Amino acid sequence: MSLPPLVRDEVRAALRFQDPPRPPLSLSLWVNDQTRQALGAHLTELETAFPDDVVLGGMGVDYWRAPPAHPTYRWAFGDKVKPQGRAIDSCPVIEDWSELDAFLDELPDPHRPGTTDGIETLRQRHPDRYVLVGWGHYLHQRLAYLRGLESLLFDFVDHPGELCRLMDALLALYRVWAERAAAAGADGVWGGDDLGTQRSLFMSPEIFRRLYKPYYRQLADCLHDNGLDFWLHTCGNVTRLMEDLIECGVDAVHPIQAGTMDDAAMAARYGGRIAFWIGMDVQQLLPFGTPEQVRAGCLERMRTFHRRAGGLVLAAGNAIMPETPLENIRAYLQTIRTPIL
Repeated sequence: MSLPPLVRDEVRAALRFQDPPRPPLSLSLWVNDQTRQALGAHLTELETAFPDDVVLGGMGVDYWRAPPAHPTYRWAFGDKVKPQGRAIDSCPVIEDWSELDAFLDELPDPHRPGTTDGIETLRQRHPDRYVLVGWGHYLHQRLAYLRGLESLLFDFVDHPGELCRLMDALLALYRVWAERAAAAGADGVWGGDDLGTQRSLFMSPEIFRRLYKPYYRQLADCLHDNGLDFWLHTCGNVTRLMEDLIECGVDAVHPIQAGTMDDAAMAARYGGRIAFWIGMDVQQLLPFGTPEQVRAGCLERMRTFHRRAGGLVLAAGNAIMPETPLENIRAYLQTIRTPIL
């Protein structure tokens, strides 16, 4: 079903509970390289038939690879190279805290020329649309990739001072990024910070409140001071942090991961206080359900989180897996474009 795209103010109306015409669509066709290969030419067809309301841009920094003309524009430093055959959260950039000074000395230059060229191009092409800029990660997941997830869990207790020093440097960089993104025409920023596992959190709520929460507040203030909305992707069960995320100033949270939290309780307790950027289930429903089950499951989530005043954005819960049947992808994309009755 083709829908006329929402304009910037209509997307913002959804985030601010100001009676949008319908829930906006953002990241509805999230795919990784494997899924891109599996879909082939069908992907272009789907992107054409089912466009989002939100236009996506980016200005992130790769962890290991730098542009040839800017060899220090990466999170790695010195002559470090990524170890082969290991997941990114198990090959830390900062292997030991004795390397922190060297890391900070080569921190990517937030003033690097050309960083916002893509955003400016998007704004010129889509003068009335909502432009959302991806930064990759914000705080927790950034630290997990810089330090390695296992080391980071120990750092919460053993090295909180070093973590704060690192986050101070990240926040200083983000302040420049926010100014530049806004000047280039962005409306919002999104980043991934997977705070939860399937069942609980990576840290206690007390550690989050002591370590991360002050930085989330500063990040929210920085974005809002530049007229940017704060979109947060966090997988896992984050029930015990929802009140904190609201207090920090997060505008939209994704994906309220299917199967990890009580949807009805989340909608009842936090609806109207934070926008739910709801992700449909890409782990079980889309790859393994029938098209009829996909339609029914998506409609159930849509109805659970829908509020007349707004506060709902529709998306995929994460990258759609390559084994997902094409007919299920179509059923999902069609369903999230139907009126919520």
